[in-house]
Amino acid sequence: MKEYLSEDIIPGKLYDRTIMRRLMSYIMRYRLSALLSILMVFVTTLLFLLGPYIFGYAIDHGIVKGDKGMIIKMALLLFGVETFRVLLSIVQSYNIQTIGQKVMMDIRMEAFSHIQTLPVSFFDKNPVGRLVTRLTNDIAALGELFSAGIIVVIGDVFIIVGVIVTMFLLNIKLALVALCVFPILMIVAIFFSKRIKMAYREIKRKLARINSHLNENITGMKIIQLFNREEKNYEKFDSANKDYLEEQVRYIRYYALFQPALNIINALSIALILWYGALRYISQDLTLGILVAFFAYIQGIFDPIRDIVEKYNIFQGAMASAERVFGLMKEQPEKDYEKMTFGEGLTSREVKGKVEFKDVWFTYNSNDFVLKELSFRIESGQSLALVGATGSGKTSVVNVMTRLYEINRGEILLDNRNIRDIEKTQLRQIVGMISQDIFLFSGTIRDNISLFNSISDKRILGIIDELGLNPFISRMPQGLDTEVAERGSNLSVGERQFISFARILAYNPDILILDEAMSNIDPISEVLIQDAIKKITKNRTSIIISHRLSTILNCDHILVLDKGKKVEEGTHETLMRVQGLYSQLYKVYLKKEIV
Repeated sequence: MKEYLSEDIIPGKLYDRTIMRRLMSYIMRYRLSALLSILMVFVTTLLFLLGPYIFGYAIDHGIVKGDKGMIIKMALLLFGVETFRVLLSIVQSYNIQTIGQKVMMDIRMEAFSHIQTLPVSFFDKNPVGRLVTRLTNDIAALGELFSAGIIVVIGDVFIIVGVIVTMFLLNIKLALVALCVFPILMIVAIFFSKRIKMAYREIKRKLARINSHLNENITGMKIIQLFNREEKNYEKFDSANKDYLEEQVRYIRYYALFQPALNIINALSIALILWYGALRYISQDLTLGILVAFFAYIQGIFDPIRDIVEKYNIFQGAMASAERVFGLMKEQPEKDYEKMTFGEGLTSREVKGKVEFKDVWFTYNSNDFVLKELSFRIESGQSLALVGATGSGKTSVVNVMTRLYEINRGEILLDNRNIRDIEKTQLRQIVGMISQDIFLFSGTIRDNISLFNSISDKRILGIIDELGLNPFISRMPQGLDTEVAERGSNLSVGERQFISFARILAYNPDILILDEAMSNIDPISEVLIQDAIKKITKNRTSIIISHRLSTILNCDHILVLDKGKKVEEGTHETLMRVQGLYSQLYKVYLKKEIV
């Protein structure tokens, strides 16, 4: 838990050259729009600096001299400049936001595409919630960096530098007096930025704890209610919520003090300008227009400074998010992974379906082997039943056969060819699997059978008819157009299994694996599914894992596993005569089915 929560703590590093170079590569895809934004920022800065100067010029050459024509000209010019600046700011903002959204889309699509290439072992170690956070919250933080961070801060820097340069050009002494408060301003900014950063860190960490608590409790609500844990869980959540509230209040307090502190320094600077400028004006060393322009410039310089301090957290959060997203994209994809379309190569390949394991060793980690020197052979078109107690390695055989995991030693041969020499995408078109955990997508029954590929209704209905599952479709309110809820929650276990059988037949693999496909099935559904199994395994090499005697007895061959090793092999009659482990398991299964 600590490791999971620690990922959401903002690191102290504000700038990382490698990450920034990677981020800039995405911006460079839209270099013309980015350069246009920077150009517009530069122009709006010049227009901003021009406004106070025009105002001061109107005072000195129009108001003081009583020149009405000059006043009108300067008023129209000032109105035109400000209007153009506002319009340019609108275009600039739209352009920046568009770049940010496009970059977000590019990174999200690239990350999603990469995730689909990662091995199953990666998903065993990384919670789904963490990956979803990377593709949503973290990428959104990067979008905020692009749309409201980098270019906006560039504009703020332009304004600060431009104001300082302009003030020195207008009057060096008054500029020095106006800017003498800058050391105080920097001390205040650094003081508060450090504390705001720490508070922001804690907010992120405690929010992550709240999210984790909510996810765990909502997911386990059934257990909470069955064991009357509501009050205890409420107390735990209340404690976490109060911690979060305290941190938010501390964060707000720092900001509440920071803003007035800036305002006081701003007021001090204005007072100094008024004092020194008035003295210079009285002694006729300074014009009234320049004095008024200084008031406008000093007011304008504090807003970008305030904005830069506020953007600090955006930068820091975005750098942390970028590190996490790019860290995900550094994960090594499956070897020999290539994108292939549904059905590609299915008609042209020639697969007989002979499968052989030769001295196979496999472990999910470096220490504990779950398959040990396993050897067996299945002839083309035959069916093999894998039998054994829980943890004997049955599902691991399936996992390595489909190359969801790679074996450590030995060979697995398909038609005398090592499956390591077959691209995974092609192998998984040859080898199909139906498991007890049927995953259905949100969509229609048609979508879940075709897996969103172009398969005609005629073919789908033909498959359903071939499997004898017409009663299933006929009782669906809208037939193939019936909507399936997330993970098929609006369907029974048997109905979900029916869809998986139709799906595998549409996929038409040469080798079929059934991993507890009959578990949790009611007697009526079992009759239909047993008949469907006979049809889909006919003339097809099959590996079947099941606790149902009827399914095991129909297999050509039976392999008995114990702690990852082959302990018995043969037909049902042969193994029963041996009176070994299979005979004991058979008697256990028989008792269960009789009950």
